[in-house]
Amino acid sequence: MKTRTKFVIGGAVIFAVIAALSVQELQEMTVFFYTPAEVLASPDEFENKTIRIGALVQKDSVEWDAQAIELSFKITEDSKIFIPVFYAGVKPDLFREGQGVVVEGKMKGELFVAGQLLVKHSEEYTVETDNKKSKEDYYRSIQAQ
Repeated sequence: MKTRTKFVIGGAVIFAVIAALSVQELQEMTVFFYTPAEVLASPDEFENKTIRIGALVQKDSVEWDAQAIELSFKITEDSKIFIPVFYAGVKPDLFREGQGVVVEGKMKGELFVAGQLLVKHSEEYTVETDNKKSKEDYYRSIQAQ
């Protein structure tokens, strides 16, 4: 066999191995997004698999232990079915009951153990009317200095 043919075959084998490893790594890094209904429809499918669930924090379900830095709550999309969530870490400032949240983690039986919380916030930015000054008030305050 010629030297050139050996290099071509060797290069093809190396390329195939690198491509196979890259595809496998990409599949392990991919995190899919689901709703609570999809997860509860077949919970065994999601056991110990990293996923994201987008839902609302159910009212009157939040329990925050500041000493242990642990947060537990329930997520729902229709207030009829819910998934209990456990999160060990600092509670995000925008985290509220009734607020949208995306939790990333794994199902452990009936409990979702979150490793990350992504809190949705309102897209409305408003100015409080009590603190709003007129142009004249602003100019007077500048002139007084």
